[in-house]
Amino acid sequence: MTICIYGGTFNPVHIGHINVINTVLRKLKPDKLIVVPDHIPPHKEPSDLADDRHRINMLKIATRGIAGVEVSSFEQQRDEKSYTVNTIEHFYKKYPGARLIFIMGADLAPGFLGWHRAQRILELSSIRVLARNQGERKRIESAAAEIRRAGGDVEIIDCRPVSVSSTDIRSRLIACGRADGLVPGAVERYILKNRLYNFDKTKYNSYVEFLRERLTAKRFAHSVNVAEASLRLAVLNGADLDKAYFAGLMHDCCKEIPREEQLELLKRSSFEVTDVELGAPKTHHGIAGAVFLSEHFGISDPEILGAVRYHTVARGGMSLLERIVYMADLISKERSYPGVERMRQEAYSNLNRSLFSALSFSIRDSISKKRTIPTLTLMAYNDSVGYFLDEENTARDS
Repeated sequence: MTICIYGGTFNPVHIGHINVINTVLRKLKPDKLIVVPDHIPPHKEPSDLADDRHRINMLKIATRGIAGVEVSSFEQQRDEKSYTVNTIEHFYKKYPGARLIFIMGADLAPGFLGWHRAQRILELSSIRVLARNQGERKRIESAAAEIRRAGGDVEIIDCRPVSVSSTDIRSRLIACGRADGLVPGAVERYILKNRLYNFDKTKYNSYVEFLRERLTAKRFAHSVNVAEASLRLAVLNGADLDKAYFAGLMHDCCKEIPREEQLELLKRSSFEVTDVELGAPKTHHGIAGAVFLSEHFGISDPEILGAVRYHTVARGGMSLLERIVYMADLISKERSYPGVERMRQEAYSNLNRSLFSALSFSIRDSISKKRTIPTLTLMAYNDSVGYFLDEENTARDS
């Protein structure tokens, strides 16, 4: 009897997981494939995990009708971190004489021998590592060779790539209330019915109504879109969701007030205002907005005020929240400038890389139109180059 064991957080289960399940069933032809959701992952922050019961239910819904698949609640029944070795030992005892095969993603293979009691896992089970393409296969061949030298039975199996992650799905659900086809339809309905991965926007209703009365319909729609984009970026980058949503929502609160009122607010700004900014009226509303939020609503959080103040010009040493709102303003869903879809994809996959692209675009555009460029923007660009080079060096070293 051959039993495959496939573990993970499944938070939530998505079409990529289903693709793995189908690949394993087709290529390895096990008598049984046991899917085991973690209780407390040993190397992940569990605060954003859906309740164990919901993740079990979603897996059962997603795998209903797939012959040979069983969803196990073994790890949920243990009030401790979910170490793979404990799960393997459990099924080794439950199915004496069975051949166990542990299914592993390619990203886990290089560090496997450092896992808790890795040698015991190799004694009790074989390992099959999933590779999404030839490049990934080549990168993990050395890791597989090391596992073999440690006495493990390991092989790499090809698995058609499906570009999706649970974090991205949670960001879509939290920001927009939909999964965009990335989870099975029945699972999405379960998520919405049980209000999983939900962000309560109703607590900001008074601010929404304030903007609705203060802004044109077009500007109001943009503000709501930026709030949603900020929220999604906050989920993806581990930022404070409330701060991101609020700063994104209010970033243009002074965009359409008379220029004279903007200048009066500028005079009371606690932020330094450069001569170049004073000579560039299109940048005034960000500075004015930070002052207005402080004076009118009593907002004192420096992260929120900084995100509103710098959302047009950026600055050196931008905080995570400032980067989020700056990019959200550029990629909000009503934007339609050439290249915006590429910018969106980059922002949702790599915030710092998208910041480099956005600032490069902004500076080139200003040069082509013979506009002055605030020193703050140039400093932000220099910082973004550092992010970009650090990532390139990291990729080259890995």
